[in-house]
Amino acid sequence: MANGDVARLREQVVQCTRLLMMEQVIDFSGHVSVRLPGTDHILIQPRDTSRAALTADDLLLVDLDGQLLEGEGPAPSETALHTSVYRARPDVSAVCHGHPPVSTLFTIADRPLVPVRNFAYRFAEMPVHPDTTHIRSRDQGDAVARTLASNDACLLRAHGTVVVGKSIAELFVACIDVEENARSLLYATALGPLLPLQRDEIAQLAESYGRADYRAGKVWEHFLTKGRHAGVL
Repeated sequence: MANGDVARLREQVVQCTRLLMMEQVIDFSGHVSVRLPGTDHILIQPRDTSRAALTADDLLLVDLDGQLLEGEGPAPSETALHTSVYRARPDVSAVCHGHPPVSTLFTIADRPLVPVRNFAYRFAEMPVHPDTTHIRSRDQGDAVARTLASNDACLLRAHGTVVVGKSIAELFVACIDVEENARSLLYATALGPLLPLQRDEIAQLAESYGRADYRAGKVWEHFLTKGRHAGVL
């Protein structure tokens, strides 16, 4: 692919990482990756570089076997989580492994993370992966990919989330939506009996949201502006 396209993807990974840090989806760890179109290569940040200071030049080029091809490593210890998802899901262009504090609560309490906000209709079935350890090996990564299956997100027990998208913008919005739905659900439990979205409402929302494809771009642009004003970008 053209050098300009690679440069744009590098910048988007940096922007997404910094914005997700601002929104507390990732912190001193967690990582965003993107697949270079038409290749078996991904861009991902180094293990030790601060998410708050990440630059486009910091990013590593890694193949789907986890081998470092370009950049100053080492790659994140959980790179296998990303590469396994990409191998299992040709439709996925971007992956985030984060540690959102509210979403993760629903892996350590006997309460499912059900959809309560209208944008969360696509997370009606949120699987929980049972492995509480770091996803370091190919076998562990493949197990996560099986748990994720065809979903846009899954929870990792006592750990965090895995979220996927067809672009960096879609990935970012999905990460934000998962955590905002979890936050709304947590707050709602203080008000009385829960009224989560029902199957017919989910079907109606899927049709409603499917009529327009501009939401990811709109939300992405909003947070880019918000991040610039906050000095994050």
